[in-house]
Amino acid sequence: MLDGSLVILNPAAGRGSAMRAWRSAETVLRSAGVRFDLARTDGPRHAEVLAAQAARSGRPAVLAVGGDGTVNEVANGLLRAADGSPTLPMGIISAGTGNDFVKMLGIPADAVGAARAALQATTRQVDAGLVNDRFFTNGVGVGFDARVAARARDIRRLRGLAVYALAVAQAIGEHSNPHVSVRIDGTEVADQQVTLVTVANGGCHGGGFWLCPDARPDDGLLDVLIADALSRGGVMRFIPRVLRRTHTSYPDVRMHRAQRVEIASREPLPVHADGEPLKPVRQLTIEILPGRLTVLA
Repeated sequence: MLDGSLVILNPAAGRGSAMRAWRSAETVLRSAGVRFDLARTDGPRHAEVLAAQAARSGRPAVLAVGGDGTVNEVANGLLRAADGSPTLPMGIISAGTGNDFVKMLGIPADAVGAARAALQATTRQVDAGLVNDRFFTNGVGVGFDARVAARARDIRRLRGLAVYALAVAQAIGEHSNPHVSVRIDGTEVADQQVTLVTVANGGCHGGGFWLCPDARPDDGLLDVLIADALSRGGVMRFIPRVLRRTHTSYPDVRMHRAQRVEIASREPLPVHADGEPLKPVRQLTIEILPGRLTVLA
């Protein structure tokens, strides 16, 4: 499956750790006699272009080496090239800060284990999501978690969960509760101030926060978390509950499942997709695309 594939490497992922991860994975692949071509990304959205070119040129698969942002870009390229059909298979060597999507696929976190798993993997169809005109793999966040994602992107000296712990602290310092309306499959379920709205294809976000612990990437549904307006103190009490996965019974939290979610506000909302900040917008339409993404897992 991997012979003749394109490896898309984001050398900036994981605060530079992607290069070390790739060297370990490369040794495994070459020892197995796999022939491949390597393309390094040189800026935002470059992985998307490379993935689309790989799909259109008849490659058997692509292997993304990077974090959730890299996976997001590769998936966007593959999904656009597929134009509504299942995509070219995508393997993943995780080498980012959060690495949330691979947790949902059962791919090993270490590069050697991931490379060995890719060699033995079969194809699997999982869901993708669409937020306005952008595809996503793991989830979309509005409000507090989008602020966390923006802060995490600017933190350079830490890695892993420590990045998000500091980003959470920074986001609490600038906390606000935007007024939004939320419609689930055409029915309004909220018209109020909220701390956050998370729309999830996968359960784990922010490097270890299981915001939607029951979300599955192959069930044809989006899991939706709405957290009512919390004070700064309320947010500080909420976060430990998320880490313990007990927050879904919190009085100020509501969980839904949906195929389509619409979020609107009078003010531009902070938004992220797969941990990557998007341009603030007043209106979001989020849909599930069942079985559209082909992965090696």
